[in-house]
Amino acid sequence: MIPVRDIANQILDAGPDPVVRLRLLRDVLHSSPEEIIRAKKEAGESRWVIQLGNEQRQDGSWGRFHSEDTRLKQKIPTTEFGIERAQALGLDDSHPIIRKAVSYLARLLEGEFDFPDPAEKNNRWSTGVRLFTASTLARISPGHPTLKDSLELWAAIAERTFFSGEYDLQAEIRAHRQLTGASVENSYLRLCGKYQVILLGSQPGLLTRKTETSLLNWLWRREDGLGYLDMPLSPPNPGYTASQMDRWFTTMEIVSRFSGWLERAKEIIRWLWDRRGENGLWDFGAKAFHSAFMPLSENWRGKSTRTFDWTARTLILLERYNA
Repeated sequence: MIPVRDIANQILDAGPDPVVRLRLLRDVLHSSPEEIIRAKKEAGESRWVIQLGNEQRQDGSWGRFHSEDTRLKQKIPTTEFGIERAQALGLDDSHPIIRKAVSYLARLLEGEFDFPDPAEKNNRWSTGVRLFTASTLARISPGHPTLKDSLELWAAIAERTFFSGEYDLQAEIRAHRQLTGASVENSYLRLCGKYQVILLGSQPGLLTRKTETSLLNWLWRREDGLGYLDMPLSPPNPGYTASQMDRWFTTMEIVSRFSGWLERAKEIIRWLWDRRGENGLWDFGAKAFHSAFMPLSENWRGKSTRTFDWTARTLILLERYNA
């Protein structure tokens, strides 16, 4: 098995576009601070970062938060999407796009702004919008003090739901009745949702070892994995489309934040290594529909840039496993 870092250097020697270069130097090779600063500057001038900044509003948002307003012709349809795209492009809190977004999300979570999407008329909405906001903030600033109440709430719900060592729907219903007042059965508020899992995985030690293990066991057994992504946490089927592979990678990137992922991911890691092409790189197909991650390169007119993007994403996941 060729070391992950050798493959990263193979791509760097070929002269990838700036965002791919940054992601490999920072997230795979862990290069020197000086080299990463130079790479950040170059990546900050890429067409995708410029597009992201041009569509960001003065308040730090991208308009609607969770549900797209189809009347607007935006490349960045929601604030959620904008944050995911910023992460994919390698932006961190040293970049003004992220700093503006963090300020907006914190103020939204504190109630300084109204949630920008049309409200649902049910008892889940207030809990849901705080969840969406906290989860998105936790992606880019997991230690932000504004997250304290949300982290404590969802950790308490998880501890009660998995108190027996297994997922208990009735315990989850009781927890919400007592803590949020929301009805959760057959809803997006169940603990299998991607927002809950992002939030619970954002801080090591937030859950007890027993609860984290029970949560991961349950998620791994679910045929449709995390809510909103709907991909099983198992090696992909041969017929998966690029869009399905994109959602599968997103699922793995989310659950890889839990320490217990390592012992469950061995089969997945073997599968990834077995899917390298003859050139030693990975390519899972054309641009995924509505992907916040792809493309990283300036364009995909040449197949090599697409291969570099998929390979960079794969190497970042493999490096998390090796770390």
